[in-house]
Amino acid sequence: MRHRGLRLPVAALLLFTLRAARAADAPQAILTGDTHDFGTVKQGARVAHAFTVRNAGSAPLRIERADLSMPGMVARFKPDVPPGDEGTVTVEWVTDHVVGAVAGEARIRWNDPARPEGTVTLKGVVTPAISIQPMAAVFLSVFAGEPGERVLTVVNNDEGPLAVTRVENGRHVAAAVSTVEPGKVFKVTVRPAAGVTPGRYEESLTLHTDSVSAARVELPVHLLVKADLYANPDAVDFGTVHLDQARKPGLVDFLAQTLLVKRREGSFEITSVACDLPAVAVRRLPEGASDSFEVDVHLRPETLRHGRLEGRIRISTSDPRFPELVVPVRGEVL
Repeated sequence: MRHRGLRLPVAALLLFTLRAARAADAPQAILTGDTHDFGTVKQGARVAHAFTVRNAGSAPLRIERADLSMPGMVARFKPDVPPGDEGTVTVEWVTDHVVGAVAGEARIRWNDPARPEGTVTLKGVVTPAISIQPMAAVFLSVFAGEPGERVLTVVNNDEGPLAVTRVENGRHVAAAVSTVEPGKVFKVTVRPAAGVTPGRYEESLTLHTDSVSAARVELPVHLLVKADLYANPDAVDFGTVHLDQARKPGLVDFLAQTLLVKRREGSFEITSVACDLPAVAVRRLPEGASDSFEVDVHLRPETLRHGRLEGRIRISTSDPRFPELVVPVRGEVL
């Protein structure tokens, strides 16, 4: 009976030993370096680096795939790395679609049971053939009839000279180009076009150059022309509101928005403010006369219903030239 009773512990020991031996017979992936800085390159350049993967295990390591984080990246590798040997994963990046300080990752998947993946990074600075300072966009806010301008600096980063041959204006702005340093640095001055009426305009202007790689440089233009009395922003958008979350205590406060109602010069009064949506409440501060008011806009959770929010806030004023401002309200309740 004693001999029969020993069979279970011996069998369990043999099974444990077999499993331990199988566990030891596994690949072990080690990246000897996971980041490469390629320095500063011109936009469109191809950069590459071979990352070394060492197999410190006792079974073949199989590299299955590489998931890439940025457009223009590719990865090349031989899938099998024998025990005790080294392989490489070469990551290439064509930098046509990136600019500035950039970093791209390759997440490498393999059959190492203890570490099923590893991440390598290519990073550096990509310089465009033509750079726009301080940014490649125009933001301009003026009162109607008021002179105002934004100045951008165009810098040629190529070794050869550059000529800006002409500028193609938007409908509501006019731009002029002047030379700061021939062939190298230019100044673009953007002003509202004559007679632009109050409103918000989204358009673009285009610089035409003799550069092969950057013959057209398109610059977005964000123009706000304000009346002497105006609301900012000129619309209230609550976006998507989830009804169950909006009805939780305190959470609806995060959806509240504030309008600024301002006058260019002098004080005025807001005689009334109301919204035609029952689910939206409005309140103005301060009372009495001022040159600037805040209109707080928030939702009433108890009256919210599923569907679209579409309405208007009407702000009546004491200014005879601007007796009423109408601000659209929109959103969607799910």
